[in-house]
Amino acid sequence: MRAPGVGGYRGVVEKFFLFVLLSWITGNPLLALLAILLMSAGAYGYLTGRIFRLPRAVTRWSTIRELERAVRTNPHDAAARADLGRLLVEAGRHREAVPHLEMAAARMPEVAETLYYLGAARLGAGDRDEGQPLIEEALARDPRLRYGEPHLALGDYYLDRDPARAVPYLEELTALNVSSVEGRYKLARAYLAIAEPERARRALDDAIETYRGSPAFRRREERLWRLRAGWLRRKIGRTAPPRSAA
Repeated sequence: MRAPGVGGYRGVVEKFFLFVLLSWITGNPLLALLAILLMSAGAYGYLTGRIFRLPRAVTRWSTIRELERAVRTNPHDAAARADLGRLLVEAGRHREAVPHLEMAAARMPEVAETLYYLGAARLGAGDRDEGQPLIEEALARDPRLRYGEPHLALGDYYLDRDPARAVPYLEELTALNVSSVEGRYKLARAYLAIAEPERARRALDDAIETYRGSPAFRRREERLWRLRAGWLRRKIGRTAPPRSAA
């Protein structure tokens, strides 16, 4: 197991002293531990932007419940099943989404969005051989589908398998979605994997500038990707080969 670095030790020491201080203040070690866990969860939620998505998650949960009642009443309602499957995918409940999206795609085979979500659900459920071709088929039908979401899904699919194949999908994503910091960060990773460090630096610089120019709600959601982009930019900056003399 790898030992934690200096920053990791510092964080452990700070939490220990905070625990001691809170235990002394509250007189209850369990309450102090709970307070530290809540503060850590809040900090993580703020850093990743998840804490700002709670209202959206509550609305999605409520809509899922309504759609589940609707499909129990009318199992042949393909539109309701398509919407339910989409929301389940967005909630990370991929296996539950698959049968609803399969039924919707069978009844509405011309709808590219349903095909994309079925592919995403199968990918999320671990059925990669079936999911990836469905997303590619959806993109062939509508290359601008959902402002690059399918491109990001395929970029993620290929990034650790075949980075060269990930590059065109991520490049198209950044062209379609000019505010995607995540897409630019992942494009930089793909460039590094195919030994294109200068293009990776440009993509990371673009990610950082994109974040700076984004509205506040986008910065909240993309904060973690901005931090990752900054960290990777510093890392490859340090390892850059020296420039030859003019």
